[in-house]
Amino acid sequence: MAATIVSSAGLRLNARARSSGAASSRVVARCESLPSQIRPPRLVLPLAPHATRDGPDADASGPRLPSDLRGVTLRTQHVAPARLSRASLVTRAVATPAPVTVPEPEQRVAISAPRPDVAMPNMQDPWNDPKWKDTKWTVYRDVAYDLQPFYDKHPGGEWLLNLAIGRDCTALIESYHLRPEVSTARFNKLPVLEDFPVTAVPRAPRPNDSPLYNSIRDRVRKELFPREGKMEHRMGGDGAAATIVGTAVACYALYANFTGPIAGAMLGLAGAWIGLTIQHCGNHGAMSPKTWVNNALGMTDDLIGGSSLMWRYHHQVSHHIHCNDNALDQDVYTAMPLLRFDARQPKKWFHRFQHIYLFAAFPLMQLAFQVGDIKGLFTRDCEGAKLHGATALELATVVIGKIAHFGLLLGPLAWGASGAAVAAGVASFIAVQGMVLACTFAVSHNVAETKVPEDTGGEAWERDWGIQQLVTSADWGDKVGNFFTGGLNLQVEHHLFPAICFVHYPAIRKIVAEEAEKFGVPYANYRTLPGIFAEFLKFVKDMGTADQIGDVVEAKHKNKSMCPLGFA
Repeated sequence: MAATIVSSAGLRLNARARSSGAASSRVVARCESLPSQIRPPRLVLPLAPHATRDGPDADASGPRLPSDLRGVTLRTQHVAPARLSRASLVTRAVATPAPVTVPEPEQRVAISAPRPDVAMPNMQDPWNDPKWKDTKWTVYRDVAYDLQPFYDKHPGGEWLLNLAIGRDCTALIESYHLRPEVSTARFNKLPVLEDFPVTAVPRAPRPNDSPLYNSIRDRVRKELFPREGKMEHRMGGDGAAATIVGTAVACYALYANFTGPIAGAMLGLAGAWIGLTIQHCGNHGAMSPKTWVNNALGMTDDLIGGSSLMWRYHHQVSHHIHCNDNALDQDVYTAMPLLRFDARQPKKWFHRFQHIYLFAAFPLMQLAFQVGDIKGLFTRDCEGAKLHGATALELATVVIGKIAHFGLLLGPLAWGASGAAVAAGVASFIAVQGMVLACTFAVSHNVAETKVPEDTGGEAWERDWGIQQLVTSADWGDKVGNFFTGGLNLQVEHHLFPAICFVHYPAIRKIVAEEAEKFGVPYANYRTLPGIFAEFLKFVKDMGTADQIGDVVEAKHKNKSMCPLGFA
């Protein structure tokens, strides 16, 4: 068995072990310079005791190797940096490990990680305590507040503020506000709930405690949005929104008049464009300074078959705050057991084929959303976050949206289209939209660079939030990709600034790259979508055979008092 170690500018170490007759597995070891909170265990390879060092790099002027690799045969070559934009030299070292005895697999233990919206064990439950149950409470930096007086004053509107109810909102507040001093001043004016059991509420990450994030945000404010208070960071997307909506209307007109698989596929592409762009940015409150515009564009998610309500809780409360946390990020654990995107998850025998059958699973993504939306409506839970703050109107949008969605798809029946043509058109729409959305969403967090090979254990709040966003996300493309994906190709920038309109991400990207280099933090960057998609497929294949890392960590999902129909 041979192992290839690739050290990129002293920032990360990629090791791919290959064995004859077996699928390859990839392990990514981060550099020792990363903060200890996110640093994985050192990767140790047993090397042959008599390996020697030779070649053109044998003198003292050659690149200095980690102690793990001293005494191995080296061949040095200059190659173009593949993903980290600042890397200029890649040293390839080929090592022949000595024979080792493979130990018996250790017994895995299931650990329960507390969900952010379920009471900590053996503590008072403020979600069900009559004293607090009807209060619009939230916790911000270990202090409980009553949000009720702020509802008519919140610039982002009621729907976004509802996300903070019934949980520690620190990460939501601090990642959504470009001017943290403004949000802090608002909290200072809110009523404090003096005897509230704050310790019963699981803590959220604290973006404002991240030196990297603060440095990036300060530069973004000064260099891109110097006119404070003008809401310019939420402007600039009007032209893109008009183009996308116009395209969708034209595609539906084609579908209505020429119903069939081709028109259905075109409508699916238009639906995917909406899903990637205006609904996504609108639900983040970032398409416009006007709340009604953001809400209207956000509800286009309901028209294409999703649910704007479920999306806000799933995407913003679960995924954005706990990116790639295998216990708390819904995007990681809900794919199991069908797809395994993390080596910390249990491995099944069929996962070795997942890089093949995922092309059959992705087109069905929209159907999975349909089931999840209806289930979440009854359970008041979207798997990754409970809908504590959802109003009756928001819940009604789930039902109204489904009626509107299927009404549009089946509408051609009313003006004479055959049932077979409509069925073919609907099937084509679902498959194309699902495939495009799944492929675009999946790549940014599921390549080797974006996985920290250690068990987070549901304790993401202990890590540097700014660094966490960089090491769990990957960028690809530039302005063209940004236009067609609503900034999802620049995933790092989107995670750092979800409330900034995507048209500004290319400019922010330059600042992020410079600050990441200054702080010595890896910044994964691919030139094209095909490039990152190829790495995504390799990663998925590797995850199908990779040994499990650490214990099985499962989020504490069940809270029957919140799920009257027992779906939790």
